[in-house]
Amino acid sequence: MKTLRHWIVAVCALLVCGVAGAKGKNDLQTIYIFGVGAAFGDTVVCFTDIQKLEGKELVKKGFLQARSQYSYQLKNYLEYNENLPHRTCAIYFSEKKGKIEKAYSKLKAKYEGDKTLFVRTIPSLEFKFEEVE
Repeated sequence: MKTLRHWIVAVCALLVCGVAGAKGKNDLQTIYIFGVGAAFGDTVVCFTDIQKLEGKELVKKGFLQARSQYSYQLKNYLEYNENLPHRTCAIYFSEKKGKIEKAYSKLKAKYEGDKTLFVRTIPSLEFKFEEVE
């Protein structure tokens, strides 16, 4: 009886260690992100495509880590590659694809509803967010 109890404890310990080890191996987070760049004195508003971003601890306590770095990536791309200086860039993200798609379509429809603005979409082939370490 005592041997059986030792075997049960050993098997439980192996199961717990196996589950903890499996969780540690696959601790990459996935978020969906898009950016918007606009200037108050210009009629061009730029949207990026919704992009999938994977990395370690991207979101902590509901906030995107180093979120200013992602907006600077977009700002620098617009200034140097598209010749659109002085942009204010905002980043939107979510861990749920449906939620970010809803926010994207709502915001884009708002800008497209204003007939004085020209909305331009930047495809993922031209600009891609890079993970910030």
